[in-house]
Amino acid sequence: MKRLISLTKVPYLFTFLCIALIGLMAFQIKWLSMSSALIKEQFDQKVNLAIGSALSDFNASHKTSLDLLALESCGDEEDVVKYLPSKPTNISASDQKELEENLSAYMACYGIDEKYNVEIFDNSCKTSAGSYCCSLESVKRCKPNSMLGISFEGREAYLHDKMRPMIFSSILIFLVLASASFIILWSLVKQKRITENNIDFFNNTAHELKTPLTNISLAMSLLTKKYQEIASDNYVKIIKSENSKLSDQIERVLFLSRMESGEYELKQETIALNDLVTEVIENMQLLLDEFRAEISLELSVDDPKIVGDYFHLSNVVKNLIDNALKYCDKDPRIQIRIRSEEDQIVLSVRDNGIGISAADQSHIFDKFQRVNTGNVRRAKGFGIGLSYVKTVIELHKGLINVKSDLNQGSQFNLIIPNH
Repeated sequence: MKRLISLTKVPYLFTFLCIALIGLMAFQIKWLSMSSALIKEQFDQKVNLAIGSALSDFNASHKTSLDLLALESCGDEEDVVKYLPSKPTNISASDQKELEENLSAYMACYGIDEKYNVEIFDNSCKTSAGSYCCSLESVKRCKPNSMLGISFEGREAYLHDKMRPMIFSSILIFLVLASASFIILWSLVKQKRITENNIDFFNNTAHELKTPLTNISLAMSLLTKKYQEIASDNYVKIIKSENSKLSDQIERVLFLSRMESGEYELKQETIALNDLVTEVIENMQLLLDEFRAEISLELSVDDPKIVGDYFHLSNVVKNLIDNALKYCDKDPRIQIRIRSEEDQIVLSVRDNGIGISAADQSHIFDKFQRVNTGNVRRAKGFGIGLSYVKTVIELHKGLINVKSDLNQGSQFNLIIPNH
């Protein structure tokens, strides 16, 4: 059964929302961190490839025999190619210029347009963020321990430029989701307050209506006792009948309202379903006679018992019979059957009424819904009867289904666990 979310649960929803947003923020930060490391790794790989290609071309142009034997750490703990020496000598200015031109060409080839500085060290060079050091042992006329040092002044700015769209989009997405979530939560709170105010209004109105209806019923009872000759008068019967109908409708509204707020508990007692249905039919006999209705009753031979609320189960049967009477364009013929099936009891109510289309069957159990077929608007009611029936049956851990075709009547099956 669907119930409205209590306002007392809103703090829990708010807490859950905050935890979810914090989790999303942590995930975004982790994702940004991994993206930053990946961009840095890609940049380093491009630089190392450019350096390796430049050294390879330089040595090839000077016909230096090279054997690629190992990988050597080069700046920021990245791997670059190490070329072992053939015959180390001192490097000339022209060779250094040629090497720098090769580096510039390959830097551009690998899409690196950041400014950098090139230095050649006799022994070692210091590495830091944005700098790379590689051995020049294999370069012609280079000293044995010479190192090539390349430093990028704008590498961090480059990384920041690459990360800026991702950071901006992550912040934007987070703000949009957070704003939307809090707007939805606030709307839920406002809607809940409006709904609860409406429920309180209907409850108060229903209670206010019950008092005069009770007084009317009491007055009619005393009047017929004092003047017994008017007890059979048609006007008195109409007053009693309409008073009873209105009282039943108000009771259903109050029941559904209490169900939605979770304030109602069923009165549990052992009920003989055969006796319950028989009593309901007897109490509705005058109404059946008025509609010239015929009822065929098939009771279960084993007299099944269920545990439930006698009052509301009686109203369920009464409501189904009442609908069979109202939504019929000829003399009503109603078949009621009770049968036991393993651990459950099936109560079927079949009529010869106008029927229900397949499209309408999907929402006939919703509140305030009525079928718009033929002249059914002449049948009075609030459109809560079948919603009431479904609610009561589900509270008894049961199910309800309908089989119907237009102009072929309807059959409602109530399936209740057998205790």
